[in-house]
Amino acid sequence: MSATTTASASNDQQPVGLSMAQVEQVRAQLQSDIEMLQSSIQRLQYAQEGFGESMIAVSRLPTNNQDNSLLVPLSSSMYVPGRLSDPEHVLVDVGTGFFIEMRPKKAQDYFKRKHDYIQVEIDKLQKVLYDKLLTRQQINGIIQMHLQQQQQQQQQK
Repeated sequence: MSATTTASASNDQQPVGLSMAQVEQVRAQLQSDIEMLQSSIQRLQYAQEGFGESMIAVSRLPTNNQDNSLLVPLSSSMYVPGRLSDPEHVLVDVGTGFFIEMRPKKAQDYFKRKHDYIQVEIDKLQKVLYDKLLTRQQINGIIQMHLQQQQQQQQQK
């Protein structure tokens, strides 16, 4: 169903019987839902970015024993020199304080799967957000209609 079809179908079912206060209440709830969805999408994008960075970091690990030196972050702006003791294995944080030892290729695949899974969830939330935005636009149209009716009634008096 296209956005135009959705809009016209919804306009056929306008809650004309609702009072202005009820319509405003619906709009406030929609606004709250929209803000929550936008916040959730931002958090997911941040997590997705972390998995993408981890995937890149694993791909850049030295594959031979020649140059295993690297910088180890102590904070976001402070690093110390380090040395990779076993370039054939990495420890991957799989959540809630659990780490699994993996080969770099397997770790890279793990991060890619997580990255892709989050993208699917972001896409789902963006569709819901789009639908909520359309509904809010329709509610705003109903509010405009109510206001115009009130103005016409006042002008007739």
